[in-house]
Amino acid sequence: MSHKAALALLAQYNSWMNAKLIEAIRGLSHEDLWADRGAFFGSVMGTLNHLIVADIIWGKRLAGHATSGALTPIHDYPMPTGLNAVLFERLEDYIPARQALDQLMIDYIGSLDDDMLETPLSYVRGNNEPHTKALGLVLTHIFNHQTHHRGQITTLLSQMGIDVGVTDILALVPEL
Repeated sequence: MSHKAALALLAQYNSWMNAKLIEAIRGLSHEDLWADRGAFFGSVMGTLNHLIVADIIWGKRLAGHATSGALTPIHDYPMPTGLNAVLFERLEDYIPARQALDQLMIDYIGSLDDDMLETPLSYVRGNNEPHTKALGLVLTHIFNHQTHHRGQITTLLSQMGIDVGVTDILALVPEL
């Protein structure tokens, strides 16, 4: 499997899992979604907001890279003020933004080729540290970051008695 094919699978998995989480939490009250449960970003909604914040920050960094114009719509999103910024108080407002960002990443990955994945991506972190890393490995990090925090959310939901169901990427890997 090529690096691009692996990233396309990760983008598909990312979208699939985000949709599963949304479905699992739709019935929760606003209070349950925002209750501080001791996660890195406190609550289910705090963690979901963090994921969108990170996607916007990375999307803006990626959009400045000369590989593709597929991320142009990311400019419509304001730059978050911090990693714990609350962009969406209500789940109903969060859902379309989550779906749009997931589709944006799927489209972006689809616009790349394996050679582009080897090109350097230069960016500056929030603490003003400059970095230059291979684009493909940065994209792998972005999807891994999502998985990390979704794992926290599925744990919180499990503690609340909510079963998200299968969460393994293997569910999307085709049989040979």
